[in-house]
Amino acid sequence: EDIVVLDVREWAEYAFNHIPNAISIPLGELEDRLNELNKKDEIYVVCRTGSRSDLAAQKLAEKGFEHVVNVVPGMSEWNGQTTKI
Repeated sequence: EDIVVLDVREWAEYAFNHIPNAISIPLGELEDRLNELNKKDEIYVVCRTGSRSDLAAQKLAEKGFEHVVNVVPGMSEWNGQTTKI
């Protein structure tokens, strides 16, 4: 079973710091880039506070993604490892 971390923040936010190996697809681009994700994967959606990731998680569920988790509160309180570009 694959686990995917999907970061839906804007590119500049992602570049500054993100969870290692997270996939960057800004919320505004999600609809056009759904083909980059696998509907069978377990997808953890993250943004800064949990608001954009909630919208993204709802959109993924509407499109048939069955294993979607909104990470709350998001990167604002993430204390795990991060990396930058």
